[in-house]
Amino acid sequence: MKKKKNNKLDFYYLSKDNDKNKRVRNKKKHPKKKLKKVNPEPMNDDMFNLDNEIVIGVTVLPDKNQKENGKKKSKKKSKKKQRKIENRKPEYDAKNKFDVTDSNLNRKRGQAQKKNVKRIPYEEEKKRRKKREKQFRVVKLILKILLLIAVIVGVILFLFISPIFNIKNIDVQGNNKINTEEIKSLSRLNLEENIFKFSSKKIKENLKENAYIDSAEIKRKLPNTVEIIVTERVPKYQLEYGNAFVYIDTNGNMLEISNEKANLPIIRGYSTAQDNIKAGNKLTDEDCNKLLTVEKILRTAQSNGIYDIITYINISNDKNYTIEMPSKGKTAYLGDDTSMNDKMLILKEILNREEGKNGEVFLNDLNKIFFREKV
Repeated sequence: MKKKKNNKLDFYYLSKDNDKNKRVRNKKKHPKKKLKKVNPEPMNDDMFNLDNEIVIGVTVLPDKNQKENGKKKSKKKSKKKQRKIENRKPEYDAKNKFDVTDSNLNRKRGQAQKKNVKRIPYEEEKKRRKKREKQFRVVKLILKILLLIAVIVGVILFLFISPIFNIKNIDVQGNNKINTEEIKSLSRLNLEENIFKFSSKKIKENLKENAYIDSAEIKRKLPNTVEIIVTERVPKYQLEYGNAFVYIDTNGNMLEISNEKANLPIIRGYSTAQDNIKAGNKLTDEDCNKLLTVEKILRTAQSNGIYDIITYINISNDKNYTIEMPSKGKTAYLGDDTSMNDKMLILKEILNREEGKNGEVFLNDLNKIFFREKV
């Protein structure tokens, strides 16, 4: 290597072809300026030891004239180089194992990708977001419901399996006519049975097999007691049924068929068929409606102090109800249910006035009230 004028550096290589190529390039780059031929010094093998030397590339600085001439060319070349760089694929350095890429290339690729991505309108994006939120809420609600179901199932299993909730006591209340043991038997409840296994509705149906039980209330007193509260029907009247008597309440429910005559008013003239006379059955609707008038008659009679002397009430004709008072030897014809209180006041006065006489009192027409004695 040898220094030359104008700080120009030239490199000599062992190959002659390289030297020729260099001269050709210099001629092309500087066609106007003729460079002096310089004979290179003879090269010896001892001049360069390539095994121990490091060759560093140095850029040859052009002259001022070359700068002016090369400006236009450099612009064209720079544009061409940029195009080549843009189209060039990234190289892979096998030694350092990393990609050498151009920032401009990456920028342009990013822009191209952005161009390919479709922009979603704001309203559509808002709808999608709301839809996702709604789906999330639905999933959350389903999970809560499943968790709640699991807890409920666990509690139910514990209540039905645990021996703590087996029945130990059956408490009966509200019974007067029916004894406690009979009600327990009708209920069909068993001791040591799980307190949650029986049906309250079924127990009520079982208890109503006895006609005296109007209604029943079943209560579970945890952990092991069942309370039965019954409401009994009260007999108010009785029907003659052959040589027996049928006890009925104010609603026409047949409570019991007994051979004993109770201290109750006897209803005669009913239309219910003899085949339907049975404990637990009910009188016909026609008879039940007439019982409403009977109740009115007896209520006014009681308020006037003559209830206890009424033995028979005939309801065969709803236009003319009849009451019989054998202890007084008299029969009263009351007509319909109008002005019943006035009729009872007049009847009480006639009974006092005609004491000891047998006969009939006609009250069906308040304008023609009279007593007819039997001869």
